[in-house]
Amino acid sequence: MSDGLENVVAAQTVLSDVDGKAGRLIIRGHDLDELAGRASFEDAARLLFDGFFEDLPADLGPALGAARVEVFSEVAALDTGLLDRTPIEAMRALTARLGDGDDLATALRLMAAPAVFTAAVVRAQAG
Repeated sequence: MSDGLENVVAAQTVLSDVDGKAGRLIIRGHDLDELAGRASFEDAARLLFDGFFEDLPADLGPALGAARVEVFSEVAALDTGLLDRTPIEAMRALTARLGDGDDLATALRLMAAPAVFTAAVVRAQAG
């Protein structure tokens, strides 16, 4: 019996690897510092999505842009109850309204939601 979590595997993933002793996070074979310095948001998303969706386009930008437009239609649901919440709480509530699924369109909507909803809530709260 072990007293700690040494050698305990909580989950296995192809997405990342943590080298705690060296203080490094590896995302799909790339050091996080390397990705942060050179990869666009769309490039990083494509790296994470690769291998999970057969219909993943080479250029994720247009598909992500379309998802942002689609998600923005949910901003109409902003009401006093949501605007009385913190931006993060309101964003989470709006995101919960989005459909669930394991297809690329759903993944793109869920990826687009935080930026779209948080900005909309902050703007609405500021008047």
